[in-house]
Amino acid sequence: MPKYQVIKEIKVLDFVALREGSEIELTEGEPLKLETPFGLLELQFENIKSSLKEKETIQVSIIPLDDEDIVKEYRLQLDVKTTRRKAREIENYLRETLERMI
Repeated sequence: MPKYQVIKEIKVLDFVALREGSEIELTEGEPLKLETPFGLLELQFENIKSSLKEKETIQVSIIPLDDEDIVKEYRLQLDVKTTRRKAREIENYLRETLERMI
């Protein structure tokens, strides 16, 4: 059922039926029923639609993320027994490979 905001006060016989700024839920084609000092009052949508503005509704949904989807920084360490030159070659190879993977 859509919500509407009253943009212009609606009066019936000097009785304020709907105040400006109030919100109502109303289905098109069905009358709006209000209790007044005069008894039950039915207002047709077509008669009051110029005094109403439809409110926009925004739906928000939260999607839980798995640990697989969360990006964080990780430290990777590798201990090897080798020469300094080979260690640099291994480091360069790993950096290049990791950059392509990420």
